[in-house]
Order: sequence, then C-alpha cells, then structure tokens
Amino acid sequence: MMLRDFTKLQTFIVVVQEKSFSKASAKLGISQPAVTQQIKFIEEYYNTKIIIRKKNEIRLTQEGEILLLIAQEILKNLHKYQHQIMQIIHYDEPIRIACSHTIGHSIFPKCLPTLQQKIYSNTHFYISTSLQAIRDLQNNLCNLALVESYIPNEEIIYREWLEDEMVLISNLSLPPRLIRYEQLYSYTWLGLEMTKQVIPEIYKYLKAFNLNREQLNVKMRFDSLNEIKQFMLENKESKIPYIAFLPYTQVKSELQSRIFFSTKVPGVKLKRKLYLTYLKKYANHPLICAIAEHIIFNTKVSLN
Repeated sequence: MMLRDFTKLQTFIVVVQEKSFSKASAKLGISQPAVTQQIKFIEEYYNTKIIIRKKNEIRLTQEGEILLLIAQEILKNLHKYQHQIMQIIHYDEPIRIACSHTIGHSIFPKCLPTLQQKIYSNTHFYISTSLQAIRDLQNNLCNLALVESYIPNEEIIYREWLEDEMVLISNLSLPPRLIRYEQLYSYTWLGLEMTKQVIPEIYKYLKAFNLNREQLNVKMRFDSLNEIKQFMLENKESKIPYIAFLPYTQVKSELQSRIFFSTKVPGVKLKRKLYLTYLKKYANHPLICAIAEHIIFNTKVSLN
C-alpha cells in the first residue's frame, strides 16, 4: 500500500511547504526530476491530480488537501515515536559533525541538545572551515558537515538547510538607516579578499550597485569570517572606519550591545544558503539519514 511508503509522502509534504519543486529538491537532496517522478507516482497510484503547477506557484486540489492532512498525521506520529524507533538501531560509534565557524559558534549548539535527546546521544561536533569540513567528510573524519559554502563534489550530497543574512557592519557608527553607495569608498573594507573561503554572493551584491571593487580600500586577507570578526573586535577603539559583511547570527550580540554598528545599503538583502552534507554512500544509512532529517526539518533557531 502506497501510504506505507513514507518517502514519497514526505516529498509531497516538502513540496507543499516549500511551494516549489526545485526548492523541495534542494531541501531533500534529490534531483528535481526525482521529486516530479515521486509526485507523479502518487497521482498515478490514486488516479487523481493532487498538485496543480503554475508559473511560480503550486496549488493543491481537493484530493491533495485531503492527502496532505493524512501525510501530516503520519509524520506527527512518526515524530512521536521517533526516540523509541531510534533505540532499535544498534550503533555504538560516535557521530561526528563538522561545522563551519558561524554554524558551530552561533547556530548548531542550540540544536544539539534536542538532537542528542531524540535521535542519538553519542553525537558530537567540532568547528572548522567549510572547505576543511568537506575534506574531513571525504576522508571519513566526520559523518556529516554543516557548511556555509557550496563546494561541488560528486561524492557528496548537499541539502539546503537554512538561509542566513549577511549584514554590513563597522567598528564606528554608521548612518542609521541607509548608506549611500559613494560613501562605501571612504571605508576600509575587510573580507573582500579571502584566501580560503570565497563569498561570491558579496561580489554579486557589490556589482549590482555598480561599485568598482578595484577602487575600494581593501585591508589584508583573511582565512575565515570569524577572523574578520576577531579583527573588528581587536580594533573596535580604532579611529579607522573598518567595514565588512558578516552573518547576522555571528554578530547579533555585538550589534545589540553596540560594540559593532550596522546599516542598510539600498537594494535587496544579501542572503546566503547554509548546507547540510554527507557522502552519497550513506544516503540510506538509517542513523545518518535520521540525524540529517532532524536537523533540516526540526531546527528551531531564529536567524533574524
């Protein structure tokens, strides 16, 4: 009976939640054609249409609404008995999760206690760079990696996890509401030249403002965003106006205590994806999959 195959029902739920086949694909770590095929399978099984796709939206049919309620009830019960289900899995080795700096310092510690309680108590994490975390994954030094950069690799599954906002901060007071493009040339920029961690979104962002990167006053090279933050903290009393894009989660407390100052640049917000990754050979590993599903779909962390 199809209702016993919860994989397809979960895909259906995620498509509805994300309101997009492509976004569901990124969240689930499977191809968009695979998402389409699973929805098609459900519709052929019940011989009815459950989703109507339009240009930039999806809409549920009446039958789709009914099936969604059933699928959500099944998911609710699975969560209710999840801890008991996980006790069946005989696995004694520790699960190691490599986290990039922002995730390891500001986000994942808030998720870990619930993960240990509901899924697997012998779960641990350590902090690294995104690049090193992916290398550790390839070398079997960790089981999963939570990273801030998409580093293409045929051996690894990337699943979109959260969306973080990069904010413009300075060690000195900034215009409280908006800063004019031409004012950005008067600051000393940090982080536009990274030796190990490239943030292409920032370059696209600046390009959209028609800012000439070569005319910006760029200060030194850094290996990580955390190093930029540390430099800003060490120079918070400096009269030189330093400026940088850093993740809001990483500087939230400093902004609230007015150690750092922030402002907005006219235009769209600068967002970036955070990813959960693991090796493709573990795509059906019961414990790794359970941990991945819990992190992606049960993370209760505010990034605003």
